[in-house]
Amino acid sequence: MNLPLTNQIADLNLRAAAVQLPSFWQDTFLADRLLDNQIWNWLLALAIILAALALRKAISKLGELTGNKIFRKTGETGKVLAAALAPTIRLIVMITGLSLALQSGLLVFNERTSLFIGQVIETLKAVALCVGLAGIGTGLLGIRTEKARTDGKKSTVTIHAFYRRAIQIAAVVVAVFMILRVWGFDISGLLAGIGIGGLALSLAAQDTFSNLLAGLTIMTDHSFAIGDVISSPDVEGIVEDIGLRSSKIRSFTQALITVPNAKLSNNTVTNLSRIAKRRIRFSIGLEYGVTPDQIRSLTDKLKERMAQRDTLYPENTIICLEKFSASSIDVLFQCFVKSVDFMEYLKEQESILLEIMDVMAEEKLDFAFNAMTVHLNDLSQKRAVMENSLLPGNSLQPENNLQPGKAD
Repeated sequence: MNLPLTNQIADLNLRAAAVQLPSFWQDTFLADRLLDNQIWNWLLALAIILAALALRKAISKLGELTGNKIFRKTGETGKVLAAALAPTIRLIVMITGLSLALQSGLLVFNERTSLFIGQVIETLKAVALCVGLAGIGTGLLGIRTEKARTDGKKSTVTIHAFYRRAIQIAAVVVAVFMILRVWGFDISGLLAGIGIGGLALSLAAQDTFSNLLAGLTIMTDHSFAIGDVISSPDVEGIVEDIGLRSSKIRSFTQALITVPNAKLSNNTVTNLSRIAKRRIRFSIGLEYGVTPDQIRSLTDKLKERMAQRDTLYPENTIICLEKFSASSIDVLFQCFVKSVDFMEYLKEQESILLEIMDVMAEEKLDFAFNAMTVHLNDLSQKRAVMENSLLPGNSLQPENNLQPGKAD
């Protein structure tokens, strides 16, 4: 079957455009044809692709050095931009190699195959563009994040983590729509379908969307941030990550707990990392029988000792007689430690407890323990004595006891 004249002319032009094998290799296997192209042309195309693969890192490094020189006045910003564009440069080198190997006329393909190759390369270009934009956005955001971390702004660091994910998701969405256009899909119809499907999905996934909104609320309210120690009815531990749907909490038993954001948003959350000072509060139980003067001396000495500590707030220290319990006389001890670090707080509490024990020893006072003492009244005691005296063999006899056979 003869091809139409236009197709024959196009085929001749494509064959003429291909790189011809030198004459002294015409009789070798390099002149054999594979998929309408000589093996010589396939090897050249493969060499170009391998060269691009080998040179991509070197060209990327050269581009990074050039960017540092161009943006040397901006300092860290220039370095970040150069580093952010490095993956894009490597991808561009690979796209250039594929384009030279497959679209420069070195290899000849039919119209359908050429169209497919063109779409693949255009897809890679769209990916490279979105990767570059996402890299620039996350790189510049990273500078602000490091500054906020240095300044101790945990809430800002948490918000920037959300922004970083938003930039990455936006880049992926833009890349998907660009790729769909390259491959000939109708985006307008797709958007309409997404709108209808999104409505149905929102009705079916209300919990997911409530968690998403709760995550945005947590990030904007700055109620807690990554690294904070929090306590809620559901979990207690250190915040390791705040995501769009859930947050990850490392408990004090080192277990990683994933909590939906809706639970954290709807429940009361205590941020233990934002307390201004830590409280020490307990009762000193004294034995019954201690005198008021001993209690006054004890409280005065403890107040004097606590006032000498630089680690406490003297105006917030309370040491006084609190109440009479069932088995002890309780003296209230309350103070606030300046350090909010948990380990330093425990060390200070231990030191205070040992000092209280020293003062108790100096005052010759003992700590009360949980016990009950029963005191019998006089009538009960006399009755017991009478019962014991009537037992056989007991030498005790009741008074005015009449002897048998004798009159008064």
